[in-house]
Amino acid sequence: MTLLFKILGVIFALFIVLFVFIVIEESFLGGRRRRKLERKVRAEQAAPDAESK
Repeated sequence: MTLLFKILGVIFALFIVLFVFIVIEESFLGGRRRRKLERKVRAEQAAPDAESK
């Protein structure tokens, strides 16, 4: 039974570590870059619309 709890503990710890890594990556690293690119694309799409009106 204790081996089962150890295995579950390791799986749970890995889950927590991966979750924290994903949150950090989305908040600071890749997320910022992606949001900046999305803003740029939206601005480029909005510019031709404004010019055609």
